[in-house]
Parts: sequence; C-alpha cells; structure tokens
Amino acid sequence: MPTSVSQYLHLDLSKHVMRNISRLRLRAHTLKVEAAAWLEDNACVCDLCPGKDEHVQNEVHALLFCQDHRVCELRKHFSFLFTPFFEDFSAAKPFLLQQVNNQLVHDFLSQQNTRLFLFLSELMGLFVAGRDQSAADQPNNLAEGHPL
Repeated sequence: MPTSVSQYLHLDLSKHVMRNISRLRLRAHTLKVEAAAWLEDNACVCDLCPGKDEHVQNEVHALLFCQDHRVCELRKHFSFLFTPFFEDFSAAKPFLLQQVNNQLVHDFLSQQNTRLFLFLSELMGLFVAGRDQSAADQPNNLAEGHPL
C-alpha cells in the first residue's frame, strides 16, 4: 500500500505549529485520554468543559464537542472550516451535541485548507496550556541519531 506524506509537512509552517500538529497526529499530547495512562488519578474526563456532564477528553471531543469558552471562540474564528461538514455547527452554538461518524471526522481533517493546521495547532495549545510541558519541549537529539 503506497503511503503519502501528510500535507502539513510540505507547508511553510512554524516549528511550533508543526510540533502541535505532530503531537495531535501521534497522540503525543496531554489530552486527558492519553495522560490518564500515566497520571495517578487515571481521570480522562474533560477538565475544561463547564457543567456537571462528564465527557472523555479525547481528540474528537477537543475538536468538536468541548464547550470551554476559549475552545468555542476558536471554533467561531475558524467556522469556515466546520460549516461544510457539520450542519449543526453555528456561531451561536460552536460545538456539537450529537456524536458523528468517524468518516465525517476523517473528511473534516482531510480537507484541503491550509488554515486547518493553524486551527489544530491553536486547539492543541489551549489544551496544553497550564500543564507541565517542560519534558516534551526539550530537544532530545533523536533526529540526529544521538541517544538521550
């Protein structure tokens, strides 16, 4: 099966944006669903969503369902990315309430709009803000073949 290189790798994006996109694609992020594996409390519930509903903080939740005001404002800013794919999306309600199928999420993430990568980077930035990223942000020389 032929493989293709992801579009974002061919674009002139900052290192910060490239890192955030790579973290999302490789699940090398601190969304609760991943962090629960190595945190003591094993909690994977979104800590940004208001209210008492408990939603698992995974990639799809962050992308479409999280109701944190900062995430909603970001989605409003990039609403042109969402409206072709999600008819329930609007500026008044910049989040979804009902589950969507995986193919629709795949189609959304595969759209040929370079601003999608800026949105995804800013989204990841909101979810890692305030969390200890010191180890993840340190160079490790692995790309040059040097051990840690």
